[in-house]
Amino acid sequence: MRFVPALLASLLALPCAALSPDTAPSAKMEKELSRLEAQASASPVARRLFAVTRRVPRREVRGSGLPDAIGVRGGANPEIVFDALRLPQTSETDAELLLVLNAARAALAFPIPIVEAEQAAWQRTLQFAVERGAEDPAGFGARLAKAESEGGARSDALDRSTLPPRTPWEPSETAVLKLPDGVLERAGLLLHLFENDPERFYWAIEAGTAWPRGSARLGELEDLYALRAKEIAALKAPPEGPYATLGGRRYPAPLVRAAFLLRGTGEAERLRESLEAYDSVGLASMRVAANRWRRAVGK
Repeated sequence: MRFVPALLASLLALPCAALSPDTAPSAKMEKELSRLEAQASASPVARRLFAVTRRVPRREVRGSGLPDAIGVRGGANPEIVFDALRLPQTSETDAELLLVLNAARAALAFPIPIVEAEQAAWQRTLQFAVERGAEDPAGFGARLAKAESEGGARSDALDRSTLPPRTPWEPSETAVLKLPDGVLERAGLLLHLFENDPERFYWAIEAGTAWPRGSARLGELEDLYALRAKEIAALKAPPEGPYATLGGRRYPAPLVRAAFLLRGTGEAERLRESLEAYDSVGLASMRVAANRWRRAVGK
């Protein structure tokens, strides 16, 4: 199902000023986005994310360069970006998923890209999807079930084709599927992985994301602060080159640079609190919501 004709017509009829490189969404765009938010708000997770990010700026652009028609840019000061060139070609299901995914990303905004934040954003998006699917089993729920089944088939086929190491010295790897371009297809595959083994889901996010230079894991930053706080505080400038030496130990320089730039800001502590133990306590509520969705769609 594509965006309703009214939205496509309204986007095509927008004046040039509304389609400038970077503007606030037009009144017509806001009206259609509000309609999508209302649909997505059948999910408690979505309602909470929309409330948390209500003050995050929204921008309408032509050709954002982001992977999807809706995205987040701005690091610690995020803004949610709507690509007016690509959004009309996005299905309503994908648009709802993207709205929630990027609200989750904005709620977890951090000065640098963090692996755990992206994992948590996708987990909250999957919980939205199953909550929304349980409320609309014949529509959203059925489309999600189809995407999950197809993603599961691809994942299982890859698992069957993966050969074990031939010798104890041969490294073994966890097979990772390329994440689909379509957001619903991506959610279906990730949902299959999550339900079968959350660790596979988390790894698919980490391994399947094109991380820019300077990205980090929050856990590694926290460990570095715990072990080398005095040495980091004594640094006069961020390290250059591939490595940095702290306390006689060699560490990846990008990790030390991140620790140097974030020292004393409280950002790491804020993000840890915002993650809300997604990979432990959060698993229980996700499983409850997924089971309810499966009962609703008869799977």
